[in-house]
Amino acid sequence: MEVRKGISSVVLFVIVCLCALWNSSSRAQSLSYAHAPDLPNAISPSDKRSIETYSLAILKYALSSNGIDLTPASSTVLNNTPSDAQFLINLIRDEYNEDSYYWIAPLFAFECGASIRCTPNAGSQPTTIAVSYIALAKSKGSADIAERLSEIIAQYKSSDAFTLLANAMQEKLKSSFPDNLLTLGTLSLVGELQANTDNLWVIADVVPLFSEVGERGKLKGIAADLVRDILDEMTLEQNILSAPWARIAKEAMSKSNVLVFSVIRTDERENVFHWVTPVSRNLHGLYGIDKPYFDSFSDVPKTYRVGTLLEDYRYNVAIEHGFKVKAYDSWQALVDALINNDVDTIFGSQGAIDFGCNPNQFKCETITLTSKYDISTAYLALSKRDTCVLVLEKLKLAAAGVKMSDKFNEQLSSWSDMVSQEYGIAHHTEHGVVHLWNPN
Repeated sequence: MEVRKGISSVVLFVIVCLCALWNSSSRAQSLSYAHAPDLPNAISPSDKRSIETYSLAILKYALSSNGIDLTPASSTVLNNTPSDAQFLINLIRDEYNEDSYYWIAPLFAFECGASIRCTPNAGSQPTTIAVSYIALAKSKGSADIAERLSEIIAQYKSSDAFTLLANAMQEKLKSSFPDNLLTLGTLSLVGELQANTDNLWVIADVVPLFSEVGERGKLKGIAADLVRDILDEMTLEQNILSAPWARIAKEAMSKSNVLVFSVIRTDERENVFHWVTPVSRNLHGLYGIDKPYFDSFSDVPKTYRVGTLLEDYRYNVAIEHGFKVKAYDSWQALVDALINNDVDTIFGSQGAIDFGCNPNQFKCETITLTSKYDISTAYLALSKRDTCVLVLEKLKLAAAGVKMSDKFNEQLSSWSDMVSQEYGIAHHTEHGVVHLWNPN
């Protein structure tokens, strides 16, 4: 009895601290939440309330550092769930809703069957399971929120504060579920979860400075360092291979457990990849010399001659926007064409301009942004086809730990200094991610 009382006090203390942190944060955006009606009937009403409190505390912790207000959804109900809820807490991930939500973090695992939907590819343990998540409904702009929250929760799951909260939750559930266990940051009511990574195949797209072939064929660059550190964190000894993008795409679409970097996230690739962790971001737009700035891409005069790389997606984008387009085989050739007035603007990024411009031959700083198109994010990604979702979570937890580590941050700082001093490439870093433009 005393043990149970002490544990309840711990839960109360942690939740009060989280709520205080939440209430004191500045709020720039408001999102609604609801508890999904997916928990098994075998869980008692008292345990369900404890599970809901525990789960909500985790979400509030993540949102507290992002200036996002969280409010209960209205009473309008669709399929037993408020229809305006953006966050759903303890929603079971299944084959029917897989593409409708961003799956931010797993919370619980329990035996499925009968009225409980099963989660596909959810481990090789003897018991077939359902995994419940914090899920965010897909909408415009929600991908960025989901990405950041997923990383924050993965970091939180490696903290003493989370361990304290989860251990208290375990004790609360022990009488009803004696085999419950915290595994991969998930409270499993059926014992140990198994995420087999022995057959993980790691393959890189060659990108200068990020993942390029060095001496004796070993990959070097900050993306290669990140992935190597993640594999070390997981005590895996897989070799990192490199291949052209066409082969990488083919393997990822046809095989399970293919870990790939760095992959630009696009709508077309959502059904092919799980997104483990962001590696870099790039601001894409039109760059010119002595050209006025246009707030909207559509306002740029269609008389502008736009240069792009051969076989680059931006070639088609420029054509679709009605520009006169010329394609070149390298960034150096593109910059030369701009300097020689063969094109009016280059469709690329600041990093590409810096890479293609020789400061000993031209004042590269005179090439400036004419109009912004978008920001793309390159990821460490995992093939979706028949890949275990627990392997994805194992990778996310390892990646979060690496990005918080002194070792990786020293590697990132050293790489950043080298890129600035030897190449003069504009960039800055945030949360372990390289942004290829100046922050101001």
